[in-house]
Amino acid sequence: MKRLVLAIALFGCNKGDTGPTCPQVVDHMLEVTKQQLTGHGNLELGNRKQMIETCEQRKLTPAQRNCMMAAKTLAALGECTKPVGSAH
Repeated sequence: MKRLVLAIALFGCNKGDTGPTCPQVVDHMLEVTKQQLTGHGNLELGNRKQMIETCEQRKLTPAQRNCMMAAKTLAALGECTKPVGSAH
């Protein structure tokens, strides 16, 4: 029975990633950034394609990506990717 539970845990972890995709996260990050940096003229916020690639390379968890999608401020976005137990 323990083996069955372990097998489900191991194989179930990667199946059905319920978090938003990196393109969705990046688009939301760009929108939040634009809203937070009003009054700075027409900002060029970066290369969207490169930002998506970086997101994918970081292998953010579904929970981190969900947190980022819910964030309404730049500070809240930053909190989503802090290591567990980080003091700041």
